[in-house]
Amino acid sequence: MATLRQLEIFATVAEYKKMNLAASNLYIAQPTVSQTIIDLEKEYDTVLFERHNKELKITPAGTLLLKRAKEIIALYEGLEQEMKNLHEQRPLKIGTTLTIGNTLISELVSLLTKEYPDIDVSVYIDNTRLLEHRMLHNELDLALVEGIILKKEIQTEPVFHDRLEIICGCEHPFAQKTSIQIEELANQNFIMRERGSGTRAIFENLMLAHHVPFITKWESCSSSAIIDAVRHNLGLGIVSYRCVKEYDQNGEVKICPIESLNMERYFYLCYNRNHPITSQMQDFINLIHNLSGTGISI
Repeated sequence: MATLRQLEIFATVAEYKKMNLAASNLYIAQPTVSQTIIDLEKEYDTVLFERHNKELKITPAGTLLLKRAKEIIALYEGLEQEMKNLHEQRPLKIGTTLTIGNTLISELVSLLTKEYPDIDVSVYIDNTRLLEHRMLHNELDLALVEGIILKKEIQTEPVFHDRLEIICGCEHPFAQKTSIQIEELANQNFIMRERGSGTRAIFENLMLAHHVPFITKWESCSSSAIIDAVRHNLGLGIVSYRCVKEYDQNGEVKICPIESLNMERYFYLCYNRNHPITSQMQDFINLIHNLSGTGISI
């Protein structure tokens, strides 16, 4: 009889169609994934996948197993969540990306606990990809992110407006310019957010769309560290205007006036569609809707 973990691994392989991608998504070694598929094929005496153009093509037997595996996984996760919901006093687990963690979440949690004093809130700050992973595994109730969520299991809606800015140090040649063409960014050194960051993904996609190559000089998971590196003229940076506006106003760094480069974006409220919405979650959702609906610049 297949175990729940085996079915989870099998379902992930079916989704990604490659062993290495499934292993990466599950944060386990590829041999473990391969062995799991071998064990399941032995268990049910059938072939579950066939190789086709470097991808795995699921067989009819595999399709049947996938249907039942999804049902079993959903039942297990539903049961687990229902048992957790017996204890409504457990902390409301909110995930935020680093940008939102640095600029918004403290005020949001403060407003929430003032309006609903009985709510106990735990906040987890990480990049978009890791928060997405935690929501898929019901380790978070909700999240606020600025990156694009890829999984259809995650419900997303835009709630707050934001804008990314390219910044330079005061001694950088761009600091004296009143207008910069996007082509001038070619082969510039950039202090980038880490891979998995929504900020980085937006910037990389824009540069790719405009065919502008650039150099990733440093990587950092901290907007403050990026701003500090830029202050010391170690390269250009990409950060939220919310993070850099005071530094720009104080003359510590300069916001680069890039022509024809739109880096407007939204912060998204997200939660797992298969996660039952508790009263605590609904209270937070209502708070976000009320704030975003008023046009308040928070």
